[in-house]
Amino acid sequence: MSRMKFRMFRWPENPEIYQIHMVAEPEYTENDHGGYDYQDMGPMCRVISGRGVFCGSDAVEMFNALAVLLSNRTMGELYHPVWGTSNAYLTELRMEQESRPDYIAYAFT
Repeated sequence: MSRMKFRMFRWPENPEIYQIHMVAEPEYTENDHGGYDYQDMGPMCRVISGRGVFCGSDAVEMFNALAVLLSNRTMGELYHPVWGTSNAYLTELRMEQESRPDYIAYAFT
């Protein structure tokens, strides 16, 4: 199976968990009586998240490369070998507590 990519970053191993959550939030407007009236449904948003492990001598380098992409706050192409390609922002990156220099457990959104 081919490997997942985001912008110029290619995962050495695909994440163990890959989730797609779709949500559309209701929109309300304030009425003349201080309450709120339902207006419509907002746009559908797709939130993609996952978790995995970087292993080996370059584990810290892999994690730091994703951290740089997060700090850039730039949209890019996210490719998954099963679920295809989407335009996405990296909005969250977490190092899990059981990590060590050659084994970085991570989660992303």
